[in-house]
Amino acid sequence: MSMATANAAMCLDPSGRGGFMMRQVPRRKPAADEVGVAVAAASVNPIDVHRAQGYGRRLLSLLGAGKFPMVLGNDLAGTVTALGTGVSRFKVGDRVYGVKPTSAEGTHASHVQVKANYLLPVPEERDLLALAALPYCFVTMWLATFGAGLTRENASEKSVLVHGAAGSLGTLALQMLSEWGAKVTAIARPSTFDACIGAGAADVVDCTKKPFSSLGRSFDATLNFATWDDDLSLLGCLRDRALGHATTVHPMLRNFDELGWVRGGLRTISDKKRHRSALPKGIKHYAWTVFRPDEAALSELSRLVEQNCVSLPIGLLKPFEEAAEAFDHVRKGKPGRALLTP
Repeated sequence: MSMATANAAMCLDPSGRGGFMMRQVPRRKPAADEVGVAVAAASVNPIDVHRAQGYGRRLLSLLGAGKFPMVLGNDLAGTVTALGTGVSRFKVGDRVYGVKPTSAEGTHASHVQVKANYLLPVPEERDLLALAALPYCFVTMWLATFGAGLTRENASEKSVLVHGAAGSLGTLALQMLSEWGAKVTAIARPSTFDACIGAGAADVVDCTKKPFSSLGRSFDATLNFATWDDDLSLLGCLRDRALGHATTVHPMLRNFDELGWVRGGLRTISDKKRHRSALPKGIKHYAWTVFRPDEAALSELSRLVEQNCVSLPIGLLKPFEEAAEAFDHVRKGKPGRALLTP
């Protein structure tokens, strides 16, 4: 009997442009606590574009995720095709969406195996493809929010500053935090002000004018989804004894890529120590966020999806065979999420 296979958009080498080819990859049976999923759509995130160019290879190699050729992608939506032993949450035919940990066997394939705890049921009448755009970004955003000390229980009336508010992470942060009852100030470009207000921002600030000094030290939490260059300035916007700060744009992976294990580790320690020392007094939370599947984050995503409180616009839908075009869409910062389909 021949082994079942899946079609995958294989990233062949870190050229970053056009380095994709459709390949047949082994399609194994789901292991215990795993679910086999026929992928309806998988999103292309900025981290996929960076990884296609070789970013993070040194550290990610520790996870078996740094060697080319590889299949990229972390999030997906699709239909359950098989169940591993011990799985009772789903049945064959269920529509699901969720995430996979970072690996060389990602979600840009027609069939994948995913831990059952990293999948969520699709509510009735919800668009399966649209949900594929959410899990990776939402989980990353939630981890940053949690890292800054914010939770659904304590966020009400808190003043939160979000840098990079018009991007995918920022948009989801505005949607979630406003639903939590926080008062959110968005830092973004003027062309995106209306979108930020629509997503839940109580106030908007023009990022092109470097507004940090004018904002004062008045915020309970700050989130940086924009650029590492502005991280210290954001720390200066926190009041004394505020909750804290988190950033998703820290230099950890780059430090190891460029400087090697020893010098990269020392630089990372130095960078983090320097920024921690800039925190106003009495602040305990300071986090550099790295994506990982998180069940608490997925539970909150499920709740907000069921209440129709979170969404991201889709800008491009391409078959796996045209993965290079979807990656180009993300690389150029074009509006809307890019999705790949079988």
